[in-house]
Amino acid sequence: MSDTTASTTANKEAPPWAAGTENRDHELNPELSEAEIDVVRGYGEEKSFDDGAILWSVGQRDACYYLVLEGELEIVRQDALGEEVIVTHGRGHYGGEIVTMSGRGALVAGRAKGALRAIVVKPGQVRDLLALEAELGEKILLSFILRRMRMITQHFGDVYLVGSANEPKTAKLREFLSRNGVPHDVIDPHSEDHRSAREKLEIDGATLPLVICGPQRLQAPTTKEVADCLGMSAELEDGAEFELAVVGAGPAGLAAAVYAASEGLSVVALEKCAVGGQAGSSSRIENYLGFPTGISGQALTGRGFLQAQKFGAEVAIAREAASFECGDAWHTIGLENGQRIRARAVVIATGAIYRQPNMEGLDRFEGSNVHYGASHIQAMLCRNKDVAIIGGGNSAGQAAIYLANRAKRVSILIRGESLAHSMSDYLIRRIDRTQNIDVLNHTEARSLHGGDCGMEHISIWNNQTDKTRNLDAEHLFIFIGARPASDFLSSQIALDEKGFIKTGADLCENTLAKFDWPLDRKPYLGETSCPRVFAVGDIRSGSVKRVASAVGEGSVCVQLVHKTLEEIDAL
Repeated sequence: MSDTTASTTANKEAPPWAAGTENRDHELNPELSEAEIDVVRGYGEEKSFDDGAILWSVGQRDACYYLVLEGELEIVRQDALGEEVIVTHGRGHYGGEIVTMSGRGALVAGRAKGALRAIVVKPGQVRDLLALEAELGEKILLSFILRRMRMITQHFGDVYLVGSANEPKTAKLREFLSRNGVPHDVIDPHSEDHRSAREKLEIDGATLPLVICGPQRLQAPTTKEVADCLGMSAELEDGAEFELAVVGAGPAGLAAAVYAASEGLSVVALEKCAVGGQAGSSSRIENYLGFPTGISGQALTGRGFLQAQKFGAEVAIAREAASFECGDAWHTIGLENGQRIRARAVVIATGAIYRQPNMEGLDRFEGSNVHYGASHIQAMLCRNKDVAIIGGGNSAGQAAIYLANRAKRVSILIRGESLAHSMSDYLIRRIDRTQNIDVLNHTEARSLHGGDCGMEHISIWNNQTDKTRNLDAEHLFIFIGARPASDFLSSQIALDEKGFIKTGADLCENTLAKFDWPLDRKPYLGETSCPRVFAVGDIRSGSVKRVASAVGEGSVCVQLVHKTLEEIDAL
């Protein structure tokens, strides 16, 4: 029986990486053959349900995978504005999406239509199915990915963010939801277009920004509170033990988590905001091997996130490492909520953060008009507006080209003579051919100016002519020198003069003696001054600041993690 789909949701501008599901219903909702049904049967158990039975609710954790044998299964969108049946599954079809293998909170509900008999597979067994049954697993995982993409483009969920786009807290929450692939609607508290929605949601008198997820209404929440409401936060027990803890889920951390989990280690990855790190906010990466037409940072790292979950790694969103203690058999990581977890080995992949320039007015507009990444959200804010970019590296070039498709004019501010010494040639040539991009050489931003409605212009100074003038700009993007995200580390980890982590051959005899290196051998490649603790990616001193090198370091270090664990087991 084929699936039937119904949706009255208005079309919304979706992130480019979530588009393209319109003509892929055969992949979104594939019908399994009898042989494939028998394979699934080996991972679950058959159960019967009465007409109208709720199989799982919105927000429920650990929702199972349901493969229909008899009857029908309705997938239902439920929120404060009403209910809608998204799709009805018949025999050979199944309910589930990305959260089904992670055990996180469900964004839609499942309900029996008529008497239903189905094979029910729990999340842990779903991960086994995806990992062990190659062809069938690929088919199911692809459908999960496409379903989440369609949910994002058509807002199949129950999450609303109420707040002004120019308010920094609203912008931060919107970025958090978007970067984590959460379908949501943004309701402007002042727009006439949103009056009906505001009335139905009954938001008068609420402290903004307001996040509505299911029955909960969070007033001016933190990202951690939103993550908890959505069931995104991992339920880590105080004192939980893992063979490997990865701190940071950018490209390097995700690579380490994927390889370690695929090789049988118990893995937890801690990420304080969203998977992908700086790479996750990149509009398009065109020099990454295997993607000749380019791929967005969010799409690339999102796939890594799925791989990590597929192999059983626990990826804990909105969980931040606050402290670290180097131990003999176990290392201890303190979390922001006071909990502590222990790990036999640790990979530090916290990356680096773009520096804030010394500029008058920066604090006033940061979070609303000043940005440190150019994602889909920022691009929508810049439609038909003048924007400026500070920086001459590849990230700045990629952002300029991406933003130029929507902005009225893009101005790149660089202190030097040209882009040639810091940017890839293909980006420079593309910038030269883009009519609404200007490169302002020998130029520095001095101050930001504007009113209650946002930034209006930047005072810029030419370091050759010593002249100052105003540049029209309603948004500013900053891509200049990065500082290491190493504040949580104890004095047991050797750092260089800039705060990046020293590893391997960079740790000389005197440094090892100072940090009480306890072993006869020298530290391995990527290993820090604390045994069985590795640093990979941008956080490592001397690293090449490229996505490909970060992925390589994260994957290579896992072999050495195994080696160090074997050493301690032999003692």
